[in-house]
Amino acid sequence: GLGQSRGHLMVAEVPDTPTTKRWCVLSEDKLWLFDSPDTPKPGTFLPLDNAVVSDGARLRREDQANTFDVYTARGRHYVMQAKSSGDANNWIRAMRQHTAKETENQIMDRAERAIRKNEYASASRIAQHARQIRSQQEAAEGAEAVDEVNDA
Repeated sequence: GLGQSRGHLMVAEVPDTPTTKRWCVLSEDKLWLFDSPDTPKPGTFLPLDNAVVSDGARLRREDQANTFDVYTARGRHYVMQAKSSGDANNWIRAMRQHTAKETENQIMDRAERAIRKNEYASASRIAQHARQIRSQQEAAEGAEAVDEVNDA
């Protein structure tokens, strides 16, 4: 299915607009923003054609599990906040179906996960190297102690 197609989202344009609660309706390749569900006329819309919908913010910070970013083809950046992580996932899925760039979104998300995994792997390698050096030093100190006993 098309996932989430209407509902409330907290919307802020980065860097300078305050976050406002908007009734959002996904239609064709646009996300229409209304003040409330009963407002007949939308205030504005976000063009989703060739937009990038990224859950990067959620990957970086635990407390942002229900937020996601929308970068329009015209260079605007919006941060959206849904009422729950599951709701955010539904919105992301639905919006990506309207961007014609789902693969790019998936690549970006995969890249961010790979970077995190890579940072963890690097930290593990460094820690392992430190343990090896420590055990070599302990072995060398142990050998010196044996030599001192043998010399006595």
